[in-house]
Amino acid sequence: MILAQIEEWFHSGLAGIRAGSVAYRSLVVQPKVVGDLTHVKGSYRTPQGMARTEWTRGDGRFRLTVTVPTNTTAEVRVPTLGGRPGPTPDRATFTGVDGGYAVYRVPSGMYTFSTSTR
Repeated sequence: MILAQIEEWFHSGLAGIRAGSVAYRSLVVQPKVVGDLTHVKGSYRTPQGMARTEWTRGDGRFRLTVTVPTNTTAEVRVPTLGGRPGPTPDRATFTGVDGGYAVYRVPSGMYTFSTSTR
């Protein structure tokens, strides 16, 4: 049971992948940047396919790459870490900043988001 809780913390906490609706038809991607971590890469198999995230931070930048499976949408919450959001990727819709996160809506596909932390 403890191992299951640790696994959930890794994919829903550090990697930030969690269900936004029944059967993962929509996802919420909200990675947690903790401690001295500078890189996290994670994935989670949903009924629609593999959801993936990878983030890095350093040199005044935070970069998040997200893969949303086919027939799925996602709300992507990118930590600003006190900085400002970078350019909005193609096919992504910027909806605003909420509690230290730049918020985007995206359809299935692969996206890279960045923030300037300086």
